[in-house]
Amino acid sequence: MVVWSGKHVAQFVRQPPEIKINPNGVDLKASEIWLIRADAVSVLNGRTRVTMPDKEKVLPDADGFYNLHQGTYEVRVSNEVSVPKNAVGKLYPRSSLNRLGAIKSDTAIWDSGYCGFGTQTLHVPIKLLRVHKDEFWFQFVLEDCEPSDEQYSGHWQGEKPK
Repeated sequence: MVVWSGKHVAQFVRQPPEIKINPNGVDLKASEIWLIRADAVSVLNGRTRVTMPDKEKVLPDADGFYNLHQGTYEVRVSNEVSVPKNAVGKLYPRSSLNRLGAIKSDTAIWDSGYCGFGTQTLHVPIKLLRVHKDEFWFQFVLEDCEPSDEQYSGHWQGEKPK
């Protein structure tokens, strides 16, 4: 697969909010963060996708920092992305998060035709990770693929902030 240039990827990211164009992708910020409680039960069965008890929304403090205590979080990107029919999309946490003690989930493939505000799972094994609301968290990447007549039309198509 061939990774697209950041300038090309930027054409498939709606602004505002601002993005940061890199040589091989586009950096995005977070719009929402949800704590997934350690005692939660998640169910995936056909169209059923639920976590009980509900995830808890995390808001930035008075200084603009998200205070992420040890645990697992769902982090939503702030920009709507669209994956063209000749590409697959991937979302990677920026390496700064790894260097500061956070562990990210591997990205899922965003199929050709996906459009929405995707999410990433982030695990914080340290006591506290403080990330400012204006920080770039993720890099969105597009890679070439063989064009398909079928486009993504699954459960998460058109997903929006909660």
